[in-house]
Amino acid sequence: MDENSNPRTCHRRDCDEPAAFVVLERYQEETGHGAVEAEAALCRTHTAEEHPANLDGVYADYVFRVEPLPEATATDEDE
Repeated sequence: MDENSNPRTCHRRDCDEPAAFVVLERYQEETGHGAVEAEAALCRTHTAEEHPANLDGVYADYVFRVEPLPEATATDEDE
């Protein structure tokens, strides 16, 4: 199934808003045995509430990134 054919909804519980961004955080696992990636598609409101949550797991390849979803960008440009 092509994920671009069905717009995603927000990952947060009880939120049916369309997802507008993907939030990604990559951090070192507490045991030190590898990296963990946490990714969630969120609506605009819930994206604004996001922040790095695992700063104690920061390492050389740590990432905290917020990127717009392609379908959200296309919708914004059409308005």
